[in-house]
Amino acid sequence: MEFNATFIVTIISFIVFVFLMNKILYAPVLEIMEERKNFVDGNYNSASENDAKSEELINQKEEKLAGAKDDARGKYVEALNEYKSQKSDMVASAQNSAKDEIEQARADLQRLSDDVKNGLKGSMTDLANDIVEKVIGYRSEVNGFDDETVNKVLWS
Repeated sequence: MEFNATFIVTIISFIVFVFLMNKILYAPVLEIMEERKNFVDGNYNSASENDAKSEELINQKEEKLAGAKDDARGKYVEALNEYKSQKSDMVASAQNSAKDEIEQARADLQRLSDDVKNGLKGSMTDLANDIVEKVIGYRSEVNGFDDETVNKVLWS
């Protein structure tokens, strides 16, 4: 093998070619590959962070939802107890009202009964005289009814 000027020019041109290729082609390609790697890594890290944030938000949502359910359940029970209390108050009020009306009706009936009995008491003498006339055939005046005896007959 002989070393001549062509060989040295070839080696120098090869080195210049490699140097130029490195500057023109390899360095930009390697730079683009590095940028893509950084972009992918950044997106992966961002996705991991977003995943963690979404998990945290989901947990917060579930806690709020559970709290809202507990609040709603408490308000429901409170409203139910209030309505039960109102219902029992209304029932008691209605029972008292009905009891008052019944007592009033009884008092009215007793007053009416007393009025009727007093009315009968006054016409008892006339009735007795009419009965005596029918039985014996002529009119005879019956007098002297004892109020106590009449009261026993009418109120017993």
